Amino acid sequence: MNDFIAKIEGHGNLTIDWKKNQVKLNIHEGERLFEGLLVGRAAEEMHWITSRICGICPIAHNLASLAAIENALGIEVNSTTVLLRDLMQCGQMIQSHALHLFFLSLPDYLGIDRGTELAQKNPEAFKSALALKEISDKVAEIIAGRSVHPTRTTIGGFHKIPTKSVLEKLLNKLKKTEKDAKNTLELVSKINFPKLKVELQLAAQDNGKIIAVSSNNIKGRKESSIGSYKETIEEEVRDYSTAKFGKYRGEEMFVGSLARLAIYGNYDKKYKIDFENPFYNNLAQAIEILIYHQKAQEIIKKLLDNKISKEIIKPSRNPSLKGIGATEAPRGGLYHEICLDKNNIITYANIITPTVQNLTSIEKSSQVLLEQTKNCSKKELEQLLVMLVRAYDPCITCSVH
Repeated sequence: MNDFIAKIEGHGNLTIDWKKNQVKLNIHEGERLFEGLLVGRAAEEMHWITSRICGICPIAHNLASLAAIENALGIEVNSTTVLLRDLMQCGQMIQSHALHLFFLSLPDYLGIDRGTELAQKNPEAFKSALALKEISDKVAEIIAGRSVHPTRTTIGGFHKIPTKSVLEKLLNKLKKTEKDAKNTLELVSKINFPKLKVELQLAAQDNGKIIAVSSNNIKGRKESSIGSYKETIEEEVRDYSTAKFGKYRGEEMFVGSLARLAIYGNYDKKYKIDFENPFYNNLAQAIEILIYHQKAQEIIKKLLDNKISKEIIKPSRNPSLKGIGATEAPRGGLYHEICLDKNNIITYANIITPTVQNLTSIEKSSQVLLEQTKNCSKKELEQLLVMLVRAYDPCITCSVH
């Protein structure tokens, strides 16, 4: 399989040695070296620059950078800022998951070539896809300033805060589109996913920690602090990839929707999830669309019930000038780290993206699929392999940031 895999973000392909029954994941995207671009820049430029790493999850990069800067400057933002940023993240999750499911992954399962064909095959599902895209864009526009690349966020708060009347209108739109989130979940829950059993380390951030569980034993938890993320998440350079490959303490790791549901357990258990099967990441994404849709409504209700503060918090008098910002992006845990000099100029920057962490898992899962799948032609196996890669929702461009 030398052709690039279609319907993923970025350029990558699988190389299969049929004689040895071995598979490699090759990443061919050109490096953009964002960490190097940040060095020498002022701290207040970081969240503008890093959001350009990705056009699909710019909010996640924006918020991770803000958190890193504020950590370095000793800033603790107020409750209004916390809620508004959480609301931005909800919009980001719905936006990204809906695009991936309807236009990249679901065509594999619904017997269509591309997402737009859903308009004829299942008009109601297509209407839900458009409604979810519209409402998630609206959340981003109202809170972040626009649907792609935030303009209203700033160190210590927001340049502009939405009024309560605007938030009320947004809440009403969310209530009306909740049915579309539920319809999407019901559609995906009926899919008969390909069979696969693979042991991976599922990892997600939770209350300042990185939590990991084995896919075949999600009750056994391992914990480490986000402050030690570089020791916990080890990055490898491989000669067939322009992106690094991440591991959790030396083992293949899986981050994103499936990992979050395994660790948080915050989903309706009537949906039977096989955490050893990466294809179920697509079901997990559909579950998360509803989770974050409902969470967005709860956040707005809190904002409406409390006084909304426009205050922008200033740096402390004795900042550490070293900061780590971490957040759960749609595809998994995202880490930004910086060091500043006394003039708040960036002297060091490091970024670990979710797809970097997932590359080892994608490669291992592909190898296991090759070994476990019997009585299939090469063409059928190739199709299953590209479906597996797409199930992870990789953002290869992010991986070579």
